[in-house]
Amino acid sequence: MTQTDSRRTVPGAELFFGESVAQYLADLSDDVFSEEGYAEGLLLGRRYRDDLGQYVIISGVTQDMTNVKDAVGWFKSSESCEINQQDVGRMVSLFGYIRIYAIAVDYAQGSMAMYAVENGAARKIPSAMVENL
Repeated sequence: MTQTDSRRTVPGAELFFGESVAQYLADLSDDVFSEEGYAEGLLLGRRYRDDLGQYVIISGVTQDMTNVKDAVGWFKSSESCEINQQDVGRMVSLFGYIRIYAIAVDYAQGSMAMYAVENGAARKIPSAMVENL
């Protein structure tokens, strides 16, 4: 984790991602929706800490589930943007009990929600999409 003296650009947001990540997730969700399927993958990025606490900047995504070393979280695209206990269990099996970040995309409704998962419990978090990230 990188300690930074500067504050995050959106106070209170714990997850930041760029347009390219949002576009990838939207395109993947469109593909999954047309097949009525399910997709998951890893959120790649870096953890930071400022005087407000921990946050992450997502720099990319991959469906290669073996790249856990560079991952700061997990994403799914399915019929809901809710994280359930099965999802939490999946994340704990991949990452252990460290703070994990998740993006859940509801391909039917075209919506998404962001979460922090810690100690086996998921909570929705504020996030920000940043241009040119």
